[in-house]
Amino acid sequence: MKRIIASVRVVAVMKKLYTGAPVTVATISNELKLSPSYVEQIVSKLGKAKIVRGQKGPGGGYHLCKPESETSVAEVIRAVTIIPHSSIFDPVLVALDSVLVSQLSDAKISTP
Repeated sequence: MKRIIASVRVVAVMKKLYTGAPVTVATISNELKLSPSYVEQIVSKLGKAKIVRGQKGPGGGYHLCKPESETSVAEVIRAVTIIPHSSIFDPVLVALDSVLVSQLSDAKISTP
């Protein structure tokens, strides 16, 4: 569960920081207060799922593969976890297919 939350936060932070130039692991790590190696593990899995793509070399980092407003929470979950076919979580994932990461990152949380 911790990895899922961190992964959604990584994509949300990339949405926030993305200007067309690659976003570095160090930048994401600093923003989220997560270790760079943990962020690297997450973006590696997100890369395999074609949610982000890496750019090597000086000035390298990660780009979002599609408009950030089109990445669903379910896509991120599927990218970073192994979910058996015909899982009891299928209805949850179907529901989360319609929840976009951008909706979560744009939401304002009110405090009581």
